[in-house]
This record gives sequence, C-alpha cells and structure tokens, in this order.
Amino acid sequence: MRGILITLEGIDGSGKTTVASILTHKLPEARSQRHFVFTAEPTIGEAGKLLRSHLADKSHDTSEEISRARRIQELSLFMADHADHLAKTVIHELDKGSVVISDRYADSTTAYQGVTLRGIIPEPLDWIRDIYRPWNVVPDRTLFFSVEPMGAIRRLRARKKMEKFERLEFMKEVDSNFRKITALEPERFVTIDAQKEADRVVEDALDAILEIID
Repeated sequence: MRGILITLEGIDGSGKTTVASILTHKLPEARSQRHFVFTAEPTIGEAGKLLRSHLADKSHDTSEEISRARRIQELSLFMADHADHLAKTVIHELDKGSVVISDRYADSTTAYQGVTLRGIIPEPLDWIRDIYRPWNVVPDRTLFFSVEPMGAIRRLRARKKMEKFERLEFMKEVDSNFRKITALEPERFVTIDAQKEADRVVEDALDAILEIID
C-alpha cells in the first residue's frame, strides 16, 4: 500500500508550524494503525543547512547583477533541498506505506521565490511550477493556512527575531501567490481559516487530514 503525502502551507505567522507540532500527538492517537512521519522544509540535511546559512547571510553585495545571481542561487538551494528531502525521506516513506506530513513543501518555494524572482524571470510562478513538474511528488492533500498578512506580521513581531521573508509587502505578495496556486489545484487544497481560535484551527486541520486516511 502506497503511503499518503500531506503538506501544510501558508505565509510565515499563519500558525501552521504550531499546528504541525500538535498533530504529531493527535494524528497517531486518531489513527493508531498507521505509521506517521513528520518532516519539514527547509530540512536539517546538508542542502537545508546551506540554504539556512544563505538566508541568514546579511552581507550580500547589493549590486543589481550580484543580487540577480544570488536570487537564482537561492532558488537552486531550495530545489536542491527539496530533491534531497524527496530522495532521503518522502519517497522512501511513501513506498513503506507511511503517512508523511510535511511542514512546507514545493508550494512554499513556488510562492516565495515567485516573488523574489519577479523582474528576473517572466511569469516566475509558472516558470517554477514547470521546473518542479517532471520530478516532484505531488501531495495527496495540502492544507493552506489562510491568515491576513498584517495579522501574521503581528504574530511574528512577538518573536525575538524576524527572518528575511517576514516583511509586510513581501508577505502580501507571497499570500497572493499561494492563493493563485490553490485556485489552480482546488482538488488538492483545503483552506484552513487560521484566524480562528487555535483549538478550532487544530480541529479543522485534523478533520481535513483524517478525511483521507483510512
């Protein structure tokens, strides 16, 4: 029996990572006969470490030529990490019949880099999706945690550290990209209202996942 791949997506501050943590307890309780694997992107592998280092580096040269090259480099690192994730975790676990739950996946790279590469690549959202299409493993279900970008920023400001992508205007564009992606594949996506009370968000996410697990 092939496994099931479920991914959790949304802008930073949508609460999906908190939900993912809670699901590590609730899902095995609800479906004790199934084996669950909880994972995330960027990964903790070598490609993921390189990517995190790149994103944390504040010393980039700001010349236009180098900026464009660095943005292409960033996309390449995201894709290398995703390929490593597929090869070392996702495909193996699906072949074993596991239910794989990933906090972020290829859709995140598409939504975020679709903004970063604007002005460099024509129609970057479509371009990135086309690059992924021949080799990616498409999730059986993706939960999109929907939240207003300003609300997400308020949540993020409560943290001690703000990351590169956590800026309001950028976040609005990423949110728009996520919504375009969900509209392209409505049969795969379930939208979760992440502005509800935390317990209700968890409940909605759990229901959406259990719906496709025997």
